[in-house]
Amino acid sequence: MQSARTMGLSVVIPVGTAHERPGEAGFAHLSEHLMHQYARDQSGDRVEDQIVRVGGISNAQTYPFHTEYSFVIPAPAEAEIPDWIDRAIARVAPPRITSVDIECEGRIIRQEVARRMSTSPTAGFPWIDALGVLSTDFGLRHNGFSDLADIEAATPEAIERFLHRTYSSAPVAVGVAGPWSPDLVLDLLGCEEGEPETAVTDAYTAAFGDLIDGPHHRQSSVATQIPMYSSIRYVPDAHGAAPESAQAHSMIAVEWANAVSPGTHWQAGLFGATMGPDHRVLIGSRPHGADIEVPQWADTPSDRRSELFVHAQQRALDNIDKELSSTATHAAMLARDGAFGIQTWARRCAVAQTTPEEIDQYLWHARACAAGTLSSAAPTGVGRS
Repeated sequence: MQSARTMGLSVVIPVGTAHERPGEAGFAHLSEHLMHQYARDQSGDRVEDQIVRVGGISNAQTYPFHTEYSFVIPAPAEAEIPDWIDRAIARVAPPRITSVDIECEGRIIRQEVARRMSTSPTAGFPWIDALGVLSTDFGLRHNGFSDLADIEAATPEAIERFLHRTYSSAPVAVGVAGPWSPDLVLDLLGCEEGEPETAVTDAYTAAFGDLIDGPHHRQSSVATQIPMYSSIRYVPDAHGAAPESAQAHSMIAVEWANAVSPGTHWQAGLFGATMGPDHRVLIGSRPHGADIEVPQWADTPSDRRSELFVHAQQRALDNIDKELSSTATHAAMLARDGAFGIQTWARRCAVAQTTPEEIDQYLWHARACAAGTLSSAAPTGVGRS
């Protein structure tokens, strides 16, 4: 990104809500807030203060299988890049935590959740409960976002235990995007070409499929202003498929499905196909509860198939290119892919090289997978027919 005037830097650690145990609902989100605000670098300065001091902005987000810590600053001198990477990594080193810190960040989380749940007619549907349709494993089925009871009761000792069990042994992936070549950045870090590589090995990612014991039929733990229903399937990667190809197929397939089934929204993964092992979760949602079947290639008139495929493929490429066009989202994608053993450019190439026959096969395979259902709850005091 030689024309860039900023540096995007992201650190991804494979710890998320799926790693919470009973009594820890929301601890991953609370830990993200505490690390983001109170982490300090080797000199003892708060990392957040250093970012603000140079005119940068930062953000952090918690997902089921990982947490991202990101910031964007004006592009520094080349010699300063390693120092900024060290500061980014310091974000995942557990700081000293007090009860006041927990109370402060807990209050912010309550406001954040309330705002998120009140500004959308579908609130957190279906992503808050989608994995619970597929598994009875506590980490996958509990509500780690808007169930705040455990956060209210959290103590510094409980958070420290959670961080020790999860963060202390987890690998860290770093993504850097700016006006330098990858080789230059690797050279500054003292890495050989192609390093560093990080692959996740914890139970919830490497063995995600082994935790699937559904599908089940559930009512969502969140209420929506309009009734919503989802059909949720676990679609294993094709045998022998490279992970980049598996993600490419799901990305194109949902674009194709959305084009041919108006009224139903299809998505791969809770937040998109590039966000972790949940790209294998195929979700179809709409505001009425009839059976939601995966549309099939053969059901589309033959004279439209080629046009629709090209459209779907281009949409998938555009989505990738949009993320790669900004230093912030580019760095986040690099770090996320590094954490989950994905080659970023190889996935884009896989999208460009996918054939109509492979999408036909994916859709056929997806329809054959058993589907669970999720229905939203009605707002308090509102009945539904």
